Amino acid sequence: MKAHITQRKVQHINKKRWLTFIFVSLVLLTTSCNAKQTIEVLTFEPSNFQVFFYTNKSNPKLENEYLKAILDLKNNYPSQLDNIELTETTIESLKRRSIAEYPALVIVKDGQTISKLSGQASKTDVLKKLKKTVNGEKNSLSAN
Repeated sequence: MKAHITQRKVQHINKKRWLTFIFVSLVLLTTSCNAKQTIEVLTFEPSNFQVFFYTNKSNPKLENEYLKAILDLKNNYPSQLDNIELTETTIESLKRRSIAEYPALVIVKDGQTISKLSGQASKTDVLKKLKKTVNGEKNSLSAN
């Protein structure tokens, strides 16, 4: 009888070890995947600018404010914004751009970042930033 109880105890301990091992493995796996979290990048090039919109899809309501502003800009300048691309990247590859929060809008000219906007912003704020930056640097965008 005592041997039977001891055997059950050993099985219980082995089961706990396996559960602990599985739990630790899952934690390690999910934390390592976190560094490779996918970021969506919307890119377009009005005039001599490159505009990058980065989103990690963590705040759809806020991201929609940025997207509505980009759509309004496209509606106002259809010929200049006819080639919008959607790609994916990782947080690791974006560290050099110094983006601390998402969504983020980065405007680049001649390889230099000339404007950034990230986090909490209204559609109006984003649209003003896009128009001011692009029109302020070069008045080549004209509504069609």
